[in-house]
Amino acid sequence: MTDVLAAIVTMGVIVAAGWLIERYRWLPPQSRQVLATVCFAVAGPALLLGTVARADLSRLASSGAAVTWGVTLALAVVLAVVARWLLRLPSGRATMTVLSGSYVNAGNLGIPLAVYLFGDALAVVPTMLVQLLVMGPIAFTILDRASDASPVRVGGGGAGARSESADALAGEGGNAASGARRRGPLRTAFSNPLTIGALVGLALALLPWQIPDVALAPFELVGAAAPPLALLTLGMSLVGARKVGADADHAGLTIPLVVATVSRAVVHPLLTFLVGSAVGLDSGALAVVVAMAALPTAQNVVVFANRYGCAIDLASRACLITTALCAPVLLVVAALLL
Repeated sequence: MTDVLAAIVTMGVIVAAGWLIERYRWLPPQSRQVLATVCFAVAGPALLLGTVARADLSRLASSGAAVTWGVTLALAVVLAVVARWLLRLPSGRATMTVLSGSYVNAGNLGIPLAVYLFGDALAVVPTMLVQLLVMGPIAFTILDRASDASPVRVGGGGAGARSESADALAGEGGNAASGARRRGPLRTAFSNPLTIGALVGLALALLPWQIPDVALAPFELVGAAAPPLALLTLGMSLVGARKVGADADHAGLTIPLVVATVSRAVVHPLLTFLVGSAVGLDSGALAVVVAMAALPTAQNVVVFANRYGCAIDLASRACLITTALCAPVLLVVAALLL
């Protein structure tokens, strides 16, 4: 438990440092975007490539990975039913409610949590793949067709200006989100740098010979920067996230927000614990999948909302609230499982 607390405190200190850097402008303008891009497009993919290339692939086809995929997708379906048919939300806002309640921050928090808490970035890969390869493309397709969602372009006024602000929040895939409508959902999923890093690592792991250590050393060196960069970016983005949601429309916000935040902070980790226990996961594997399920709403959801001019109020507030709740939830998970 002491090690877990030390890991959480370490991550919290780095996030706080990022917040201070952005709040008091200790770095030049646009530094947040630069750091986010380096983490998303260079360091993160390098870390995943090096990790997966050395991995025991049975872990990616394990019961734990199956629990992650099954619970995440089942929760998304249940949220869709609640949002669309019980709350009778328009399809765009219903989609954003689903994402706010089920799409987790696998980049900015998942990667460093896996590294600092479990000592292995591979722990985040199943969560990341189900989101990038399944949930993201489905969400883009629905939002493209939603009558209450209208894609906006960066650089203009109004919604476009909000979209530009949202790009600063994109520590784990905002670039992919910004091009989703131009490239199409499937192409977007498979052109995401994090996905590419994981899939290239998977291809290397499947080779009939072992990759020499010297060949992977550059990826490991660059990838070591991903966890601290991700946490710094998260802290810096919290300043911008507050501004993005400041002028939001509060009409019809409360109930969807409660549904999304309760789902994110309570229902997802609890369901994962119950299903993981039912299928017989050992304590270590159970702790990994529950911790990944306890991550907060992804900042990428805010990017999606801004790109489609839909439910920006819901997405930004869900991101902030669940991020604030993440540390106590993880402490409870650690106390029970580690």
